[in-house]
Amino acid sequence: MMNKVKILCVTTALIASSSLWAADTNIAATSTTNIAPEKTMPYGDNPSIGRVLLYKTGKGIQNLGHSIQHGSEKTSAKISKSWQEAKVYSAEQSQSIQAKAEETKEVTTKKLQETKDAVIGTNDGNIPIVHAELSQSSSN
Repeated sequence: MMNKVKILCVTTALIASSSLWAADTNIAATSTTNIAPEKTMPYGDNPSIGRVLLYKTGKGIQNLGHSIQHGSEKTSAKISKSWQEAKVYSAEQSQSIQAKAEETKEVTTKKLQETKDAVIGTNDGNIPIVHAELSQSSSN
């Protein structure tokens, strides 16, 4: 029984090794053109823990900087948009106020002329105040 197990193991090893050699030559020919070279770690193959922590901390700070820059650009764009809207709104309000001021000026001028005409008289010859003596003299 031991002999059969030994023979089975040797036969399996020979069959398996020959199929591996055949597959090896085919893989070797195609793998050199298709597979990209292995990436090396930025801190070396066998770095110290300090070097790894330093690298990771640097990457974290770099990512934080990118996030802060993105946030500030986004905020700046919002502020710029709000500022432009405020300028447009203030220009519209300025025009509206100017139109109201012109209207008020015209109304005031008209009312002033009406009051002046009522007190002094109109230029048409219609004088609302009668000029006469206030009382009759007793000598008559």
